[in-house]
Amino acid sequence: MENPVIACIKERRSIREYTDEPLSRDSIEEIIMAGRYAPSAENRQPWKFIVITNRDEIASLAREVKRQIREVLRHQRKWKRRFPELAEKETLLFLNAISSSEKDNIFFNAPAVVFIVTEDKAFYDESCACAAQNMMLAAWSLGVGSCWIGFAKFLELNPAVMEKLGVPEGHHISACLILGHATHVPKPQIRKPMADIIRWIE
Repeated sequence: MENPVIACIKERRSIREYTDEPLSRDSIEEIIMAGRYAPSAENRQPWKFIVITNRDEIASLAREVKRQIREVLRHQRKWKRRFPELAEKETLLFLNAISSSEKDNIFFNAPAVVFIVTEDKAFYDESCACAAQNMMLAAWSLGVGSCWIGFAKFLELNPAVMEKLGVPEGHHISACLILGHATHVPKPQIRKPMADIIRWIE
């Protein structure tokens, strides 16, 4: 029998299709608890969690992300240093498609969004990434889908939104996860062969 932790790691998928069923506060807190037990630099536990379950608020944030993407696209020259990917044609086409869609292709109508915020200090983002991975694995083990939403970083471009979310001064969005019950689980992706990614020094 396979180790259950390794089985969970192999089976977890990024979920972008959710039912309308809400998540209980107990379930969300249990998932966050797993994040709290992640390793962190010097055990500083530098994370804070902001949980949003109000669907109108989630929809509003999705619209704001798209608005910020459109602003970046309008002023590409200004943002190319921060977003060097803007020099790539494929990236521009992708961002245009995302920002012009009427669907929620940011938070995917998930019933819960969790922001992990931290200070701008050495290794704090790495610590928060460990917390986020713990949370995604814990969620899967509880029958809850999740997905890391990188586009949420665009909310940082609007100080008023950051203040409204309650992000403390001097903090930034390190990770953003959506949580909910999956309507569809994607097929597993083929992984690169071990021989192609490991170099042994013995």
